[in-house]
Amino acid sequence: MRNERKTIRAAVSAFAILFSAITVLSGGRLRAEEQNLPEEAQNITSRELYHGVTLTSFELSADSKYGLNKVSVVEFDPAQSDLYIDVTNMAEYSDTLKTVEKTVAEFNEKNGEGKTAIAAVNGDLWMVSYAHARVEGSGTTYGGYSDAVVTKSLTIPRGFNMYGGEIITSAHMSQETPFEGAFQSFGFTADNKPYLGQPAVTVKVKNVTQNTDAEKVDGINRLPAKNALVMYTDKGALSHYALDEAYEVVIDCAEDYVVKHGAAIRGTVTAICGEGDEDLPMQANRIILTARGSRPTSRIESFQVGDEIEITVSVKDLFGNDEAWQNEIVNAVGGHMVFARDGKYSPIGDSTAYPTTILAETNSGSVLFIQNDGRQADYSQGFRFSDYTRLAQEFDIKNGFILDGGGSSTLVALADSGYELVNRPSDKDENGNYGQPRSVVNSVILSYGTDRNAPEEPEDATADPAETAGASAVGGSNIGWKIALIAGSIVCFIIAVLLAVRAGNKKYGKNNKEK
Repeated sequence: MRNERKTIRAAVSAFAILFSAITVLSGGRLRAEEQNLPEEAQNITSRELYHGVTLTSFELSADSKYGLNKVSVVEFDPAQSDLYIDVTNMAEYSDTLKTVEKTVAEFNEKNGEGKTAIAAVNGDLWMVSYAHARVEGSGTTYGGYSDAVVTKSLTIPRGFNMYGGEIITSAHMSQETPFEGAFQSFGFTADNKPYLGQPAVTVKVKNVTQNTDAEKVDGINRLPAKNALVMYTDKGALSHYALDEAYEVVIDCAEDYVVKHGAAIRGTVTAICGEGDEDLPMQANRIILTARGSRPTSRIESFQVGDEIEITVSVKDLFGNDEAWQNEIVNAVGGHMVFARDGKYSPIGDSTAYPTTILAETNSGSVLFIQNDGRQADYSQGFRFSDYTRLAQEFDIKNGFILDGGGSSTLVALADSGYELVNRPSDKDENGNYGQPRSVVNSVILSYGTDRNAPEEPEDATADPAETAGASAVGGSNIGWKIALIAGSIVCFIIAVLLAVRAGNKKYGKNNKEK
């Protein structure tokens, strides 16, 4: 009898252990016990946004070494095969500003790959009218420069950006004064492998008809600055708002083109627009070469209508990962102030407190979206620039840099009733209350979709990938292990019941015999 009781207890214990495993593992929390947070974090809350994706929010008191702050962190494993990372503004042209919430809504509505957003943050900075995109007649002076750059504000991203495999903008060029140092980018491959880099793009334009030497372009979809030759693509802006003295060559291509490393784009010159001529607008499959200043103009002024042109594109990463940036990365977002690179930390500034959005990769391989509110004295002051190296250590960051911040700093996440604005932006609404979301130039979106490692379905399969992904959101993406655990627990439970019944029968059977 004693041995039978031990057997029953063992069976019940096994069931309890398996049931606990199901309870914990089905939550899908990404190494919750290994999360790295500042040691002074208080009021920590964490919830699962999707299997393997967690949102953790916490507070730092005014007495902490960071001061009063409210912080939220989205953490996930980029190797998880049903997760996707996109950089986009979901607009026809890259100079369009939208709130992160609107970009997420359009991403879900228009995405043809069955992907659904889980979380999103604001992306790159952009060229603002009060500094770089100095509008003609505005009298704007910034950093010692007061020359006009455009006739209307052109809000293009500042760094190197790629959307869905196409280069949208090359990085800020020195002619777009004031030049405030190099800009870096975080790139993601098709299977989400992250790379921190400083990609440099070389574009050469050859007049095939005249068989002349190729001319070098200074930038892709940059401001039409003085002493620069810029190539505008049909992903840039409808109009670049160049000043009147700009010299332009309009090239139309017979088919759609993609600007990426190794591209050789062919087209025909269809118009020449000199000083005082009306500039032609951008349209699909069109490229416009725009020069300001005698030297840039001399590179293209020999071109004639009807000439065949070939444009070649090459990319080199100044951080040394050429192969990745040339052939693997499909989405990239520009940023600045790299405070962690390959596990080495670098001070980036003074004690200025600032609302920030951080994109980072940890030493354990996770990717972090970190959002910190600021400029709200009694609510959250923002991290100081001098805090970042210490933060990098506490979050165990391997590579990290700052996306746009200030009033642009935004985090949107999946919630029970749709999506919620997780943070309280520092911009004010019409009633003077903090929390007004700002329109930004692009967003970084984490989504779930079809498992990349799943076996291909038979040709006659009719399952909708979006429906499959939707089911995955409820139960997790890789449900095989869950089914196995549940089945195992049921078997253990049945065994426990049978053993209990057997033990009872033996007991009562023995008693009956004694009677």
